[in-house]
Amino acid sequence: MDIEDTLIERLTATQGDVQAQAAIMAEFRLSVYPEPERRALREALDAAAVLHWFDAGLLAQVLAIPAIEARGRFERPQGLSFVEHYGRPDRGLFNVHEATRLGWRRRLAAQDPGRLRELSDRAAACFAGDQTTAGRIEWVYHLLCADADAGAGALESMNRDWVGGARPEDFAALARALRELDSTGLVAGRARAWTLLIGAWSRHLRGETAQLAETAAEALQLARDAADRPAESDAQSLLGCVWEPRGQLTAAQAAFGESLAIIRRLAERDPSNAGWQRELAVAHSNVGDVLQAQGQLAAAQAAFGETLGIIRRRAEQDPGNTGWQRDLAVAHCRVGGVLQAQGELAAAQAAFGEYLAISRRLAERDPGNAGWQRELAVAHSRVGDVLQAQGQSAAAQAAFGEYLAISRRLAEQDPGNAGWQRDLAVAHGRVGDVLQAQGQLAAAQAAFGETLAISRRLAEQDPGNAGWQLDLAVAHSRVGGVLQAQGQLPAAQAAFGESLAISRRLAEQDPSNADWQRDLAVSCVDLARIEAAIGKSKEALRLFEESARIYAAVVRDAPDVRQWADERAAAQSEFASYRSKLRRPRSKDRPRKRPR
Repeated sequence: MDIEDTLIERLTATQGDVQAQAAIMAEFRLSVYPEPERRALREALDAAAVLHWFDAGLLAQVLAIPAIEARGRFERPQGLSFVEHYGRPDRGLFNVHEATRLGWRRRLAAQDPGRLRELSDRAAACFAGDQTTAGRIEWVYHLLCADADAGAGALESMNRDWVGGARPEDFAALARALRELDSTGLVAGRARAWTLLIGAWSRHLRGETAQLAETAAEALQLARDAADRPAESDAQSLLGCVWEPRGQLTAAQAAFGESLAIIRRLAERDPSNAGWQRELAVAHSNVGDVLQAQGQLAAAQAAFGETLGIIRRRAEQDPGNTGWQRDLAVAHCRVGGVLQAQGELAAAQAAFGEYLAISRRLAERDPGNAGWQRELAVAHSRVGDVLQAQGQSAAAQAAFGEYLAISRRLAEQDPGNAGWQRDLAVAHGRVGDVLQAQGQLAAAQAAFGETLAISRRLAEQDPGNAGWQLDLAVAHSRVGGVLQAQGQLPAAQAAFGESLAISRRLAEQDPSNADWQRDLAVSCVDLARIEAAIGKSKEALRLFEESARIYAAVVRDAPDVRQWADERAAAQSEFASYRSKLRRPRSKDRPRKRPR
């Protein structure tokens, strides 16, 4: 069989595997060279395929040959069709086409894994001293192939350091590099567990958390098999973050509880370990989030207090650590949220003020950090919420305007980031609330229309994300409210009907979710008012009665939530007034309907 027939046979055998076929074609192109030159080119290609990019200096280090010899080998690959300039031609860097590079790496791993480890070890050494983001990514990428256990340890450390402080795009670049290793089957065990976790947390930052159940479960099993307790805790935390937006609070609470238990033991074993202390603070915060969603405000406040205490001590010990400062800002936000839910508006405003002040300092320090810009936007929103609750409409409007401006810039910067799109929808809604309160109904309707359009796109994009379904219900409700204020009752009825249908599905999905039960009660009252206004008294009474039953249960189970108690009292008063109106005898001079 001649060389052409052999080539066709091998390509046919790998049909559908683009990387393997690209590697076969690269080998075929090398076959035309005489044996000594072919061997030298093959060795150069081994090194070039290990590296993402190369020049003569990098080839010399990875092949462990003199620089002058490397220059000779460097010049020959440049003439091969699968080698191209990396970036600008004047930089003098080259790379092997991705399909060829990955296929060649896979082949090297299968045929000579020892050589792949050796070359990867030298490649890691090339970047060991490079503290830039790109340098850290290259270092850990090659370290994983050279020494999987050492690479896993490095990933664990990077995950802890980067989640709070790194730019989102840097974390995404790390995740992309790790996905490449995973897709080519070059990581396993503990190393793969951390590879999956970092990729998942990168997607979490983009609002894709609800889609990560399988990844979290696989990472958890890998961590358990490897007896890697930090990875197990991280996977449990990820699982909790998956279940929470789906509204499965019992499952989320269990996962967060497991994570907290593991991290507490690690932190008690090594109290001076700042990384464990940060993880412990985050674990308390996660538990607090679920407790708050369940209406258990006192327990949530205790959990957030633990978080704030840990973070404050660390931030005071290391004031220059921006990661700790960001964590301190978020901790103040969590405390402010539970205080606001308890009706303690002045204390909540103070906590949100701390959140805003720290977020502003960080954003001014690094205006290009999109993560910190997003934190600043949310801080303006939380301050606006409490100002609006205090009746300070103008100040709230200014705060929400800042929230909208930053959210719009971020959403335009990365339209594919679902989390930022969701922030933009919420920001339009907040602005619309203030406009409606000021009587600017047309402007409010336009703002709510933006909220509805974005919320609908997100809900259609990921129907399993219960959080986005809830956002869609709220958006319909806001549209219904402004239509009602303009006297457009049939249109308002339709909007409130959409909101009620979604709220009912969510409430039935998880009856233990107090937030969702309360949302259903609100939706019942909203639609009841419209039904009453258009003369459908039977339907209005049924909805008022349903809301009364739901409010009685949620207020009983969550007595600390002052807002819900106030809403229940208002709904009861409105219900009583409507029933009284229906029972009122007809005026004698009003003509009666003739019986049929």
